[in-house]
Amino acid sequence: MSLYQTVRPDDLDEITGNSIVVGGLRNILRKPADSRPHTILLRGPSGCGKTTIARILANEFGSNEDSVFELNAANTNGVDTVRELDKTAHLLGLGGHAKTYIIDESHELSGRAQECFLKIIEDNPPHCYFIFCTTDPEKLIRTIRNRCTEYEVGLLQENEIIEVLKRACQREDLNVSSDIIEAIAYTCDGSPRAALVSLEQVAGITDIDEALELIVSGTERDATVLDLLKLMVMSPEVRRKKWKRIITTFDAIDEDSERIRRSILTFLYNKLKKYDTVEDALDITHLLKIFSTNTYYGGKSQLGALVARACFETWKS
Repeated sequence: MSLYQTVRPDDLDEITGNSIVVGGLRNILRKPADSRPHTILLRGPSGCGKTTIARILANEFGSNEDSVFELNAANTNGVDTVRELDKTAHLLGLGGHAKTYIIDESHELSGRAQECFLKIIEDNPPHCYFIFCTTDPEKLIRTIRNRCTEYEVGLLQENEIIEVLKRACQREDLNVSSDIIEAIAYTCDGSPRAALVSLEQVAGITDIDEALELIVSGTERDATVLDLLKLMVMSPEVRRKKWKRIITTFDAIDEDSERIRRSILTFLYNKLKKYDTVEDALDITHLLKIFSTNTYYGGKSQLGALVARACFETWKS
């Protein structure tokens, strides 16, 4: 079983971030079963935790492992599947437990399948709950959405991703440096699932460069960031000769400038710890000073000016 599956939160208390969503769900769980919504729509980007939240809700609704049914509409999206579901939805779960149906990628349901679902949720059996999870709610027919209580699950901030990763390391007894954890938090674009997949990839790797290359493998945006980082740590003479390439590489990055600056600082600092010669150490220290300047207030043009300064200015200047 993958790491992101083994460290899934088991209850709402373990969920990091999305405090508004969690608060709203707590409110409906305080209500008696006959007055709470039985049809819920969780919308948000891929990997943000929609299915995890749905499973937690299923447990809170009183469903057990034999009375939770997950349908991946990306693979099974036809009307016949929904009709089969309709035949059994009115029956109580084993042991009298409530039934919860989780429909992942629900926007992939065909038009006829959605219309068939509409008939079920219009006359919803009191022991049944339906949770639709989707990255594209606009593809669901309006009549289904009108009958759902909607919650938007968002991506996490970097500090929240770091919290998720540190908790996973502690739970699974993984020894991963804080620098690598920060690199994962930078590259995962706010997705806890993507962050945990990366963590599993680099567990046991102590070299920040090796880990970073593995983390950004296959992602064009972050590969460009990595290209810039490698160019920045070349010798001063090479940086001066390749200044056009460095500026062009920086200009091609479509990313928040402050995140790029922090990434440069992290990369430089880790390089500094590996150098043995004073000459190399002084150059890296000079670059750290440039990108740590108190006159930097954000914006790509200002960061570009710092990159240009790093190309032409040396500690000997």
